[in-house]
Amino acid sequence: MNHRYLEFIALALAALVLGGCATTRPVHEWRSPNYTGSIDSVLVIAAAERSTQRRVFEDLFVDALASHGVTATPSYTLMTSEAEISRDTIERAIRGKDIDAVLVTRLLGVDEVETYQPPTMLYYGRYDSYYHHALTEVSPGYYRKYKVLTLETTLYDTASGELVWSMQSEAIEPSTPRTLLEEQINLTIERLSAQGLLPG
Repeated sequence: MNHRYLEFIALALAALVLGGCATTRPVHEWRSPNYTGSIDSVLVIAAAERSTQRRVFEDLFVDALASHGVTATPSYTLMTSEAEISRDTIERAIRGKDIDAVLVTRLLGVDEVETYQPPTMLYYGRYDSYYHHALTEVSPGYYRKYKVLTLETTLYDTASGELVWSMQSEAIEPSTPRTLLEEQINLTIERLSAQGLLPG
């Protein structure tokens, strides 16, 4: 087995390891046992410090919800970026509008984690007089630091003001900010569908 082939395997394995880190997963989920309806129209709020990030996230969310039969409104069209996100400001924003739920996503925190990736070993050959050729180190071990983002998404019923559903999720070092947004949106819609909170 030549050296170039070993390098190719090492690169492929590294890509799998690093690519697998760009994931978003739920870590806690709750649904009100008293809520029996589903969402038909919703106000989408991204509690982001930068107005650009807020607009991008809300627009992506609105488009994704539309493909599931939900009429969604981005909050930036009704609330300024300087407005405090509170029950009063939200109620003023949706007053007189056909909006039956409010969906809020916010960042709870960012933690830095360090892990050790052991050496990648490749086994080949026979376990006999050629034992010293049966185990080859493809790539050395190394330490890797990455960030874990914790997000919270909550859904409120506008008629009662009560919390209907909530989820905390973790995103492990997304490759790009947009990847984080898209993965969070997909996860939220997946869980809302599983909870029977989306039409159909």
